Amino acid sequence: MPSDAWRGIYPAICTPFTPDDEVDLDAQRRVVRFVLEGGAHGIVAFGLAGEVLKLSTDERKALTDTILDEVGGAVPVFIGAGGPSIGAAIELARYAEAVGASCIVLPAPMSGALDESTLVDYFVRVASSVSIPVMIQDAPAYLGIGLGPSLVGRVAAGADNVRLVKLEAGPVEMGAWISTLGPEFAIWGGDGGVYMLDCVRTGAAGIIPGSDLIDLLVQVYEAEAEGDPARADELFRSVLPILLFEMQHSIDHYNACAKAVLVRRGVLEHAGLRPPAASFGDVSEFLLAQHLARLDLAGEGVGVVD
Repeated sequence: MPSDAWRGIYPAICTPFTPDDEVDLDAQRRVVRFVLEGGAHGIVAFGLAGEVLKLSTDERKALTDTILDEVGGAVPVFIGAGGPSIGAAIELARYAEAVGASCIVLPAPMSGALDESTLVDYFVRVASSVSIPVMIQDAPAYLGIGLGPSLVGRVAAGADNVRLVKLEAGPVEMGAWISTLGPEFAIWGGDGGVYMLDCVRTGAAGIIPGSDLIDLLVQVYEAEAEGDPARADELFRSVLPILLFEMQHSIDHYNACAKAVLVRRGVLEHAGLRPPAASFGDVSEFLLAQHLARLDLAGEGVGVVD
């Protein structure tokens, strides 16, 4: 079952592509190195921040191999295994377990309106196909399906390796989940880290933001963990405006911002999303540059591009 050491900031890493829209495995290694150098306590792959819906099964397997190889056991790696069917999700989950993933992340299937019994069956069957821990993701604003703590409790009753939850929600909802599910469950926050301090103070085990500002968010978390909430507040106030800017509008906007920041920080050479994707316009480019300049990150190179 999950270790108490599974706490902290676990960035959901992006998936880099070449200018020809092919998966860029070398760039994926650079992203992994960047977040590790930034102090990430773990890594999450193949969430919405990783453009997972645009990846084939073979691409996800190749990326999984690359990520785990680059991490080399330094930190836990959570691998997203959501798929269009139970069979597809089981295949991805079993593969991730076989090659050394620490945990599986399982969102609701994007199959339209499903009743609770159908959802419970999906989660139980996929979770039961592996022996490593499984994290259930509740992301109604992004996936169109809300789960709720009672449904997750039913899943856990049928699959005892389900004891982690990722919420795309603020501290009020997180507090309700923690109260309902109790101390046996580790509840994590997402939403790009926008609510991270309030969620940690509510009892979140950790936060799963993006990868582009990981070093700054780790500093916030560690100040709080070391008993200096005033310093944590000060650090978080400095980074919150860019987090709010990134999180507006759409997943494509968020992913485009994250990749643009990684280009400016010397991690990626190409910021493109895999088509089809909404365009990242001149206004967004201008405003993002202003946020980076305020943080003194504009044009920063971190020396990880080979």
